[in-house]
Amino acid sequence: MNTVGIIGHTRQLKFLELLRRNDTIPHTMLFSGKSGIGKKLVAQRFIASLFCSEVDSPCLRCPTCLQAMNMTFPDIIELHPDEKGTIPIGSTDRSEQGSVRWLIDRLSKKSITGTYGVIINGAEAISTGGQNALLKTIEEPQAGAHIIIITENKSLILPTILSRSMELAFNPLDAAEVKQALTAAGAGVADPDIISELSGGSVETALLLSAENTLSGIAAICHEITSYLLRCQSLRLDLAALQKKISMDQLLSILLNAYRSILSSSISGAPLHPFLADFSIADRKKLTKLIKILLALRKGLTNNLNIRSALKGMLYAIEEINDFGLPRLDAAE
Repeated sequence: MNTVGIIGHTRQLKFLELLRRNDTIPHTMLFSGKSGIGKKLVAQRFIASLFCSEVDSPCLRCPTCLQAMNMTFPDIIELHPDEKGTIPIGSTDRSEQGSVRWLIDRLSKKSITGTYGVIINGAEAISTGGQNALLKTIEEPQAGAHIIIITENKSLILPTILSRSMELAFNPLDAAEVKQALTAAGAGVADPDIISELSGGSVETALLLSAENTLSGIAAICHEITSYLLRCQSLRLDLAALQKKISMDQLLSILLNAYRSILSSSISGAPLHPFLADFSIADRKKLTKLIKILLALRKGLTNNLNIRSALKGMLYAIEEINDFGLPRLDAAE
């Protein structure tokens, strides 16, 4: 399989090529891993390889490849979250394009080439009802149909779908690969070392961090958190400007990466990047509690928490936080 332009994921690409060469491609595969690391690009390239007739397919030059990579090839279908962040189930009497029932209807019809290539990107955005509706198609797919489900949170995927899919887990990119991706994207980054460190291996996050004023906004929030923990200074935590550029999940992940790096440096004695040194916390116990708070808040995103209020409240109560990053039940005693 032609992997030009794909950075990292060598093991996964070799495995996919083996499936293709041996004609053992399963009907449904699950690509799991954090966002922004290239899962969708690998899925698009693999699906394109099923339709290109060149030796080193996809050749990326022929009309079929160009249509495939632009998702305009008639037998390649993609579902992805809409502007509301969901993949709707669709109504029974009218299947809106881009909905689960629209996909089911498409797959019930005969394909032009004898093969269907389907990418469901962000499958965790499908409701339980939508996933149940999709289950029969996964259990009894049309001959020649290949479905790739992409998720960054497989805990939100029904166990019945997981059990019927071959999972291929994707790891975050390493620092060198993130820098390579930034260069390939033409991002002019003043300090690629700290960008790659805070990105957690996600090119998507790295590109957002390289945007003007984003890194300085992250630094301001970290300074405020650290100042409160060290000197009990007031907490405003104005996240409004950052929320216009990055999601709450990405912000919490960046904060986690920052404070994890500080903890790692404290334990190993390795030098800390100057950017992080400005808001270092020497108290490992307090630093560990902060990391656990951030982890708990990231998990709480699925419950529609007000992250700003929750973070302020948990920081104010950090002395009462237990080893799990939650308030002790006996804190008031």
